[in-house]
Amino acid sequence: MIRKTLLAVPLLALAGPALAEPFTMFIYETPEDIALRADRTEAGAAYWAEWAAFSAALEQSGTVRGGAPLAITGADGVTLSGYFILEAPSLAEAEALAALAPTATRGGQTLVVPHLAVPGMSQ
Repeated sequence: MIRKTLLAVPLLALAGPALAEPFTMFIYETPEDIALRADRTEAGAAYWAEWAAFSAALEQSGTVRGGAPLAITGADGVTLSGYFILEAPSLAEAEALAALAPTATRGGQTLVVPHLAVPGMSQ
């Protein structure tokens, strides 16, 4: 619960009408974290609780527009395990959100990529 509260404070500061640019935050996790997805012990529950708190904080901030965890199929090493579609005032602010993801402190990585505006295609 403490982590959820700590996440909500910086994320709420980003909410507001200035949110305009779309980004995708890619989540890459370690094999150890991937294993926790199926772990039915307290460690697995703690893993999912961290992601639930992060997701809830993103929702509450108004920055998240979508996303999903991804199924893992035979990958080795750090693996793409999910993504979030965000709206943020800038790439720097979207990257600041990504730095708060649980994977950022567990040996994984996040990558934030701006969406490409293509004439004639809706975002």
